[in-house]
This record gives sequence, C-alpha cells and structure tokens, in this order.
Amino acid sequence: MAQDGAVPEPITPPPVEGVSGVWRFSREPGGYHRARSLPGHLLHLVLEGFYRLRTNGREYDIRPADVIYYHETEEVEWLGNAGRVSFYSVGFLAPGLPPLPPERRVFASDEAIRAAFEDLYAASLLPRDSRRALGIHAALLRIVAGIDWWRQPAPAAPAESAALWWRLERWLRERRRFRSTIDELAAEAGCSRATVVRACRAATGESPMRRLRGVRMAEARGLLGFSTLNVGQVAEYLGYGRIHEFSREYRKACGHPPSAARGRGGE
Repeated sequence: MAQDGAVPEPITPPPVEGVSGVWRFSREPGGYHRARSLPGHLLHLVLEGFYRLRTNGREYDIRPADVIYYHETEEVEWLGNAGRVSFYSVGFLAPGLPPLPPERRVFASDEAIRAAFEDLYAASLLPRDSRRALGIHAALLRIVAGIDWWRQPAPAAPAESAALWWRLERWLRERRRFRSTIDELAAEAGCSRATVVRACRAATGESPMRRLRGVRMAEARGLLGFSTLNVGQVAEYLGYGRIHEFSREYRKACGHPPSAARGRGGE
C-alpha cells in the first residue's frame, strides 16, 4: 500500500503478448536457401558453426554466440555453410516493441543472454502446464531486457506512421484478412489510401500489396510446414477462392509447389 496517501505509479504491462514457438534447429553443410521469418519478432542464438546470411539488404558472417533478429516476415537468404550449424530460435508477439534498426540486427551475445536462451529452451521442454509458460516468458523477458531495445536510435520514419501499419497488419492477421485491398485497410484505419501506403512504406519499406503477398506466403509456409491443414485448407485459410491461384502465387514466391513444403518446417 502506498504511504502518505500517495497514488502508486501504474506498472507498464510487459511487452511480450505471446510466444509463437521455441525451437532448436541444426543445419548440415549446404548452400543457398531462401525463406521468410515468422510474423512478429524472431530471435536466433547461434550455438555452433559459421554461415553467411543476407537480410534487409545486408550480408553478415554469422559465428557462434551471435544473435540474429528478424521482424515481421522478412526475407532471409542463407548463403551457405561449410560445417554444421545449430541455433536456438524463439518467435514472439510484442506489437508495442519497435523493430531493431538494420544496423543492429546481428550482434554478439553476452553471458546473460546466452544463459537466458538456455533457460528458455529448457522451459520449452517441460510438460505443458503453468511452470512451462512461466519459465518461457521469464527467460524471454530476460533476453528482451538484455538487448536494450530502448537504447536504439530513433527510427528515421515517423513512429506514428509505422505504428499505424503494424496495427493494421495485426488486425488482418487476427481477422484472417490476408487478401485485403488498400481501400479495406484504409476503411479499417479510418484514413486515406495515401496514408496507408505511407504507413506501410514507413514500417516495411514496401508497398502494401507487396507486403501483403509476403505476409500470405509466410503464413502459408508456416501452415504447410507445421500444421495438419492440407493445401486446399491452407488456400481457404488465406482467403483464396481457388486453390490453383494460391498454388501459382506460392510457386512463384517460393520456387516450388505448396505440396512440396509439407513437413519441411515451412521452407
């Protein structure tokens, strides 16, 4: 209880609203591979191995103990690895957390972040009860706090404009409006078409229609790789009237038919 009649300051809610998954991946030596990151925020911690990565128009030589950060279904190009690579991965939803700037998307972890990733993965292996959920969220918040989001430089684009787009994108994901038009997005936001276009470019650097195609394909890869839905059900989930239309767009974006993505972890 507050003393002297003082009103206590409200506590800010934690930024993480949900965790989409915690994984440990391994890749044997190989060459080029292209994919898109998961919706929301995605963090990798490299445990072993070296590889070359291209994302956000930049190339990186990734090494053990590096953390790689992705935001909202970004295109990722794995340019090759001579030896085995293993890494932890965690996807989470935190709409109020701004994306890290491009120059901070790859950075060396410290001991505290590495320990938090170990605890995160260990918690993910517990039985599905409250101990598992609490362990995952507690470890993830330690990781998020250790990255020091609040110390990043202010983004070049107006924050309000970018935030408008992220609200719209969250709306279309929650309502499964993956084939929305610009007019529909403008109506939902209560603004003009031009405002929606500016907001999307401020947040992603892309036009709304290009961004929505990327979102649809990212959702498709996740559903085909990790769900029990068949190709027709995935097409329906994403709002396609005909399965052939979905298959054509998927093949163009991913280089193979959707049926080939079954069981490949969304590749």
